[in-house]
Amino acid sequence: MSAEVGAATPRRGALPRLPWILLILSVALNLCFIGGALWARHEAWHARLTPAERFETVAGELSLTPDERAAFDRFIRTLRMRMRHMRESNEPLIAEIWSELAKPTPDDAAIDRNIDEAAANRHAFQVETSHALRAFLAALSPEHRSRFIELAKNRQSRDVPPLLRQLAP
Repeated sequence: MSAEVGAATPRRGALPRLPWILLILSVALNLCFIGGALWARHEAWHARLTPAERFETVAGELSLTPDERAAFDRFIRTLRMRMRHMRESNEPLIAEIWSELAKPTPDDAAIDRNIDEAAANRHAFQVETSHALRAFLAALSPEHRSRFIELAKNRQSRDVPPLLRQLAP
C-alpha cells in the first residue's frame, strides 16, 4: 500500500516549476501582444500623414540649398492651400450625399451630380499640385531631383499597407 502512494505522488521538484513556466509564458505572450499593438499604432500614425507631411519627411532627407528650400516651401504652401480648398469644397457635397442617402427615396441624379463635382474638385487639386511639384522639381539640381523622386517613390510604397502592395498590379 505504501508503494502505491509513492507511485501516485509526483516528483518533488516538478510541481513548483509549473507556476514559473506559466508566468514566463504569460509574460512572453503579453510582450508579443504589446509589441503588436505598438506596431499597429505606429503604422496607423504613419498612414495619417498628410501629403505635405510625407513630402516634408522626404525633403528632410536631402540637404537642400537655400534656393531649393525656398522652392520647396512654395510647393508645400501651394499643396496645403489646395488641399484645404478641396476639403472645404467637398465637405458640403459629401454631407449632401449622406443626407440624400438618408431619405426613403434618394434622388440618384442629385447624388451623381455631387459625386461628379467632388471628383472634379479632386481632379483640379491633383492637376494644380502636379504643376506645383513640377515647378519645385525644376528648381532642384539634377542630383537632388533624382534623389527626391527616388525617396518619394520609396516612401509611397512604404505607406501602402503590405496587403494592398501584394494586390497591386
